[in-house]
Amino acid sequence: MKSKKEKKIHYVQTKESRSLEKTPSFPSQFQNPIHDLYFPFRILFVFLFFLLFQCQSNGDSKTISYFKNKEKTKADIQSKWETLAPSGIKSLTYMVMLGDGEIYQSQIGASSDSKTERFKIGSITKLFTGIAILQLQESGKLKLDDPASKFLPELNLVKPKKEGYREITIRDLLTHQSGLPSDLANGFFLSPDSKEDEIYRSFRSLPKTLAGLERNEPGKIHSYSNLSFGLLGNIIERVSGESIESYFRVHLFEKAGMKHTTLLENLEGSELITGYSGIFWKTRTIRPVIRDLTAGSISTTANDMGLFMKAFFRSKENKGLLTSISFEEFHKTQIGPVANFEMKLGLPVMKTSYQTDGKTIWFYGHSGSLPPFFADLVYDPNTEIVSFVAGNTLGLQTGKLKSTNTEVMQVLWEEKMGIQPEPSLLPIMGNKGSVPGEEGVYISPMGIHEYKKGNPPTLSLMGFDVGLIEKENRYGIDLRVLFGLIKINDPSINEMRVEFETWEGNSIFTLYSKDLPKGVAGIGVKFTPDNRYPDAQFFGTFVTKESYAIIPKLKLEKDKRGFPLLTIYYSLGEMENAVQVPCQWENDNTLRILGYGRNLGERLTIGSKEGKPLIQYSGGEYRKD
Repeated sequence: MKSKKEKKIHYVQTKESRSLEKTPSFPSQFQNPIHDLYFPFRILFVFLFFLLFQCQSNGDSKTISYFKNKEKTKADIQSKWETLAPSGIKSLTYMVMLGDGEIYQSQIGASSDSKTERFKIGSITKLFTGIAILQLQESGKLKLDDPASKFLPELNLVKPKKEGYREITIRDLLTHQSGLPSDLANGFFLSPDSKEDEIYRSFRSLPKTLAGLERNEPGKIHSYSNLSFGLLGNIIERVSGESIESYFRVHLFEKAGMKHTTLLENLEGSELITGYSGIFWKTRTIRPVIRDLTAGSISTTANDMGLFMKAFFRSKENKGLLTSISFEEFHKTQIGPVANFEMKLGLPVMKTSYQTDGKTIWFYGHSGSLPPFFADLVYDPNTEIVSFVAGNTLGLQTGKLKSTNTEVMQVLWEEKMGIQPEPSLLPIMGNKGSVPGEEGVYISPMGIHEYKKGNPPTLSLMGFDVGLIEKENRYGIDLRVLFGLIKINDPSINEMRVEFETWEGNSIFTLYSKDLPKGVAGIGVKFTPDNRYPDAQFFGTFVTKESYAIIPKLKLEKDKRGFPLLTIYYSLGEMENAVQVPCQWENDNTLRILGYGRNLGERLTIGSKEGKPLIQYSGGEYRKD
């Protein structure tokens, strides 16, 4: 019997129940010496940060062909994942489907011989939630365009920011455009020792917490929302009359043949693999248990994910999880806010266009992060090619999971179709795209940015002042490190573009590339500080008494540029991340976070309790430290 600590690989081809085992050789050090060391902590923006700071050539030269060469394809895919784990990730599992009806899976790193190990897949859970909602529409119990308040009357307690907003629909919740706060931080994480009844009670109390919240205009902008999907789970329970775990188990997991998958924490016959975090050494983390079950709580195995995808694809023949009509609706581009430009979203799967032999094809997928767990799924419903990966460690290599999974998907496509797909080229802009932009301060979901004219002009992104070089009537990025002495020539960075334009009378910028559709990273909106501030007593650090808080503290201070500056501290995977956002003073007890997008446009209420200054934010109370 091998110990749990030993490094090994299991390779399984499920159709023929064949397996082979080998001991790999792993790199002894990280592959990215110039990598942004704080990148793993910037969880909220993991995709964009990777594109900007991976600083490693993807390799443009290719001398091998994968066409109809399964063994070579599988071996090279295994090699790609071996470079990430276990040197940077303690354990990693992946699954691919080559369009032949078979499931190929492997696990790398520490594993158990006694039990099947599950990995949490985070927000990939949202695909299951979307399928459940479509199932209920098929049975006539709801419609996507029904007002959500028909099933959640508690939504009527949410006050519109302005009068005249239309009602929020179920489709709005599914497509992240409800106008509700992106997340409700208070109570998001539960005790790692929570029992099932405690988890259920917390999950079902979510609608009650809506009282006193404020909503923005639905349909105006995409703002990724865990809160919306937690509410969708409550709708599923109320409409179906079943507990959420029972509904998922009977109508999704069992229907697909998934034996080692659950929304809750424990499942007989399998165990949740231990999570780790750390940069140069790894330590165990507490188990992440969340209230918003249907937003990100599923734990599963690579093989079960393969069974799920097979059952999902059978929907095309009305023999799977959905009818063929619902399967088409799931993948149909939904009508979205004009502010998100080229971002394409299904229900709620993300769509990315590629070019093959002069034709446009679409890959679909979703990523998940419930630190220290990370996962990524990408697939093509037409060829039934799939690539899935999950890891259990928050570390340096975490940010490479998604990009590596995209490379794997391209290899899989070539094996079946004989050509490797290329991300769609950015459209060449006319003269109106060459507007240089207005100098000043901008706010986006990535934080605060200053645009300064010069030769070249510069824009601050994630703490770096990057040069903007005119390309294709917009700007390309000139990224340098070590006091500007070394230019980073990474292909992903060379493909990045910054475009200035106007939207609803606002001067804005967007940042995008071949792999990052315009709008996915949000928009940067110019604002002018008005030099209005609350009383001095409300400046300082504020903390919450909540156990396991996802936001343990806030810091409010004066920014020299003329606005109240809020620092929000996130505790994720036992590591801390912070984002700074500008605010506007509205009245005697209200501050407004500026901008559009995730966690922007939201309200802070200030006051006092027991003689001490108090901030109320995201459903929680924060007292001055």
